[in-house]
Amino acid sequence: MDTTSGTDRDTRMADRFSAGISYLREHDRLATGLLVSPPYAFLLLFFALPLVAMLLISFRAGTVDGPWTLENYRQFLFTEVYRVILWRTFVITVKVTVIVVIVGYALAYSIVRFSRRTTLLLLLVILPFWTSYIIRMYAWINILQSDGVLDSTLSLVGLPPVGLLYSETAVLIGFTYVWLPLAILPFYASLANMDPDLIEAAKDLGAGPVKAFFTVTLPTTINGVVTGTILVFIPTFGSFLTPRLLGGTNNVMIGMIVENQFKTAFNWPFGAAIGMVLSAIVVALLIAAGKAGANLIGGEG
Repeated sequence: MDTTSGTDRDTRMADRFSAGISYLREHDRLATGLLVSPPYAFLLLFFALPLVAMLLISFRAGTVDGPWTLENYRQFLFTEVYRVILWRTFVITVKVTVIVVIVGYALAYSIVRFSRRTTLLLLLVILPFWTSYIIRMYAWINILQSDGVLDSTLSLVGLPPVGLLYSETAVLIGFTYVWLPLAILPFYASLANMDPDLIEAAKDLGAGPVKAFFTVTLPTTINGVVTGTILVFIPTFGSFLTPRLLGGTNNVMIGMIVENQFKTAFNWPFGAAIGMVLSAIVVALLIAAGKAGANLIGGEG
């Protein structure tokens, strides 16, 4: 009797499941909604709601429950020192992005075109990610500081010490080291998926190596270039740890101001206002980058 009852129950459950599947097949929108609702719920809970909370806080005065005001935005946008820091942040970010994109693309191109040990080389590329970010920065402090590893090496070959620590050059070196692996991966993926016959066809039509690169290779892999550029630009623009450790007080970036408002000054509304402005700038740049990439692809098509 128990076996029969269990069989009947399983049969009823199977029938209900089949009926549910049939119902979803007849209602495509409901099926699509059930499928996409978990990721949308995740984004709403962990991205949209915190962003809205910070937006509301940014309109408060002094504390998170202070009176409503626009003073935080006015103070940031119309105070010269903040404009100078914001411009310096943008310039450093552009420099880092250009350096990383050029070096990273060259390395990825070399791995794809001229190496047979791609797995080993890619492992070496991602190897720094296995070490703590802070440990890597302190390693660079030891290398770049006066009488550090770099200066000692220069002394051995008869060159004068340079003492790069606490300079913009040190910040550029630190950022390049940190984000280079992150850019190489999308560059490598786009180059590895490119049809090599396209390059051979360009050469057969009379294009030299340089012309073939700019007319075939680069346009074909532009999606990877845009992705790598975004992956470098966004974290650099908001970073505070690398410039704090390697740049010192002469290379303050806007991320350091935001971190200071939250952790030292305890002026969360002002820090949130700066964060909202930075977010708006990043979104605008992302839209511009996406349109530029689409135009390049469309122009080549």
